[in-house]
Amino acid sequence: MGRPVGLGWHRRRLHWLAAAYLLIAWPCAGFLPDFWSRALTLAWDSHTHQYITERAILNVTMETLAGISRHQRGHDTQEQVKTGLGRAFWSAVGEVVKSNAAMDFLSTTRSDPVFHFDSERVDGATAVLRQAWSQTLLSVRATQHQSARRSLGQLFHSLQDFYSHSNWVEMGQRDIYHHLLQPEETAVPVAQEATLTCMECFSATCRGNLMPRLTQRQPHLGLLTTGYFSDNPSKPEGKCSHGGILDSSRRMGAKGGINKDSTSPLFSPHHYLHLEAARLASEATMAVLKDLRDTVGHAPFLRLFSVQQPPALVFVIDTTGSMFEEINAARLRALAIIQGRAESSAGQPGTYLLVPFHDPEVGPVYETDDPEQFMGYLEDLMALGGGDEPEMSLSAIQLALTHSPPLSEIFVFTDASPKDAHLFSSVKALTLEKQCKVTFLLTEDPSHKRAAARRRRSKRSREHLSPDRFSLYSALSAASGGLTVFTTNAQIHKVSAIVEDITVADKVTLLHVESDSGVDVHHPFRVDRAMNRVILHLTGTLRDCNLTDPSGVSQSLLAEDGPLAECQSFEGLGRVRLLPPVEPGQWHLHARTYGPFTFNIIGDSSVDFLYYFATVANETHPGLSRVEGSPIAGVPTFLVLTVKGLASNAEAYFSHVTLLAANGESLQKVWLNSSSSSSSSLSVHSYVGEELVGVVDLVPRVPFCVRLSGRDVSGNKLERVSTEMIEPTHVQIRLVSVPRLVPGHSTTVHFDVLNHGPARLFNLTAADDRGYLHPSGPHSCDYQWLGTGLVFTKWNSTTIMTQLKYFMWTRLLKYTAALSSFQLLLPSPNPPSLNLRTTLAISVPLFGFILEVSVWMCLFGCQYNTRLKR
Repeated sequence: MGRPVGLGWHRRRLHWLAAAYLLIAWPCAGFLPDFWSRALTLAWDSHTHQYITERAILNVTMETLAGISRHQRGHDTQEQVKTGLGRAFWSAVGEVVKSNAAMDFLSTTRSDPVFHFDSERVDGATAVLRQAWSQTLLSVRATQHQSARRSLGQLFHSLQDFYSHSNWVEMGQRDIYHHLLQPEETAVPVAQEATLTCMECFSATCRGNLMPRLTQRQPHLGLLTTGYFSDNPSKPEGKCSHGGILDSSRRMGAKGGINKDSTSPLFSPHHYLHLEAARLASEATMAVLKDLRDTVGHAPFLRLFSVQQPPALVFVIDTTGSMFEEINAARLRALAIIQGRAESSAGQPGTYLLVPFHDPEVGPVYETDDPEQFMGYLEDLMALGGGDEPEMSLSAIQLALTHSPPLSEIFVFTDASPKDAHLFSSVKALTLEKQCKVTFLLTEDPSHKRAAARRRRSKRSREHLSPDRFSLYSALSAASGGLTVFTTNAQIHKVSAIVEDITVADKVTLLHVESDSGVDVHHPFRVDRAMNRVILHLTGTLRDCNLTDPSGVSQSLLAEDGPLAECQSFEGLGRVRLLPPVEPGQWHLHARTYGPFTFNIIGDSSVDFLYYFATVANETHPGLSRVEGSPIAGVPTFLVLTVKGLASNAEAYFSHVTLLAANGESLQKVWLNSSSSSSSSLSVHSYVGEELVGVVDLVPRVPFCVRLSGRDVSGNKLERVSTEMIEPTHVQIRLVSVPRLVPGHSTTVHFDVLNHGPARLFNLTAADDRGYLHPSGPHSCDYQWLGTGLVFTKWNSTTIMTQLKYFMWTRLLKYTAALSSFQLLLPSPNPPSLNLRTTLAISVPLFGFILEVSVWMCLFGCQYNTRLKR
């Protein structure tokens, strides 16, 4: 198959970037973090933390499902089960991998030997492992799955590092070191500081450079050691180094090193033992997963990784007196979904979540995996009271987002505008971070219409309801890839059919476009052979709308019946189902509209993709570090994606992604290269380790989404769209340190705020969802500074550090226990480089369950969210 023009140049460009990075990279420790590290070191056959972790989770998950299959499940083949694991499963695995790799990138962990089994800190590292294990168990039992995945990734990183950094392999051990997580097992003594452990080695490959006692096969006769890394701490004479060309301690006696991180002698003096170290690290990782499964049970283990779970059903419902029809519609629709899932009897139980709101009350959150209990919660809802039109809707949505799993679909039933509009930025940032879609089903309270009519008739009345009072809802649904449907009480039950359409398993998006004005539009979309059912949702008012199939046959979508589709028209929504069998190929949608509109086309297919933005980490470990929040506008970045749901015998070739504006306009094409070393590497056919990477030359300055394009083995085109809108920013809020939240103790959270844009006024706030944040204050202070350097201003437990390159006047206006608010005045006409570091103190009370603390920050003019969970 021919390669697109210019693709080879893009591959060479990536290799040049890798070579250039090696010239400036800092020392490396641990198995390589991710696939990009293999490219940087040119050690393509090395096993990375990412590969070991993904493979272990997949293997133990498949083993668990096979055991269930023998007793409960049908006769699905292993191939069918593996293909049907679902996007949510791979997203959960990605959270573990992300936490694992972050140990090499975060400033508080990347150089600390206790997190990497470096510098003979074996006892301290073992204590960290056991603490992470305890925290993981607590989190799973408290159903705090994101917290559990995070601590599990941290545990895996340290555990895997033990086998590549210690002399366990050189001792001839063929089994894992059980004592690390099982104190009752026999321990091997660690070499004392005065004990010589290594001999001089003057070549890239070091053989026989360990002292004889360090290679004893009998553990009770041997000694454990691990290599010293750089100068933290300084290496005593005669100790082993980590080794490799990027380790400065390798030049100190004893010269050389013992790490087995990769297959490259340039970076790993004991490279010839890498595969054995990787085998033991894989076995140890799988042993942890099996112990976790056997400790908490098979069902909680599968829920931890969202294995074959249907999408969460999340309802946010206004319960004021005018909402009787809407509440009833939600009940009936939920019942239909639950009955449909019961009939299919496939997969694991789903998550059901209900958040009612009724000004001034919001909540509580009703969360369960029991569908009958969820229906009971809905039956107990009553439409009572009300009066004033605005309600606390955004507070309720924020509560739902906090408790919903990632990739959830959230449905909001209301007839009122938001009273808490100040929360919009926080809610929007949280929506994008968790990749949830928010769909609004809006009706208008008839009493509000009558009141508005009376006010229009009364010349003395100054009150009125703003015609754009629902604009925040439209903005939130547009950003998340959801829909905003304006309908009536009489039609709400029929319109709520989209809830069933959207919450099916294995749903993928083929097209999602919207516009604020009435225009004539033409949008092609592609249906492939992997697609089963295709449904179109059209919102807005259509003057004309026609659908054309690949053969040229057309049908008006304003008619109910036709040769191509079955059409339903409701107040505010058009629902179109393509008649089976759907012809593969390129379809066309032509429309003329009045005012704003949205076209959303979805289909049933297991083939989907996950992606993230990343930058090269020029720290102590080479690799690609994920961008937290939104990418920076106008600067280059990397786009990394993984295709999921392909059968092992269903090879596909993916060439590029296209960055699309909200109206479907193409903004930039990004050519893809594979994480493997093969020149034919854009073909994807494996489940683990195959990632595609491309260079975004300049991140667009307008919101955009991502469309993946490729071909199947027969040459037919494949396209998938990720509908959440990426909103580039000029401001970053970067987590500097990950707090370790221990009940009964206090901790601090450090952030960097980086301004990459023009001078402006910033307002920074911090809050947490449990009320544990305790900044001291209030305080106020003025200070001026001229030049380049650092200024420290300290008040009790609160530290503000500002790095400036231009004259800047900064005023701290207030800092209260409830709200941390800074205003930074930047008068320089040139774009400054601003770094604001703030320390927030969190006190965690003693409770008998795991605590989940979320801290998010919102900046004026940018949407960004940093959440901390422990």
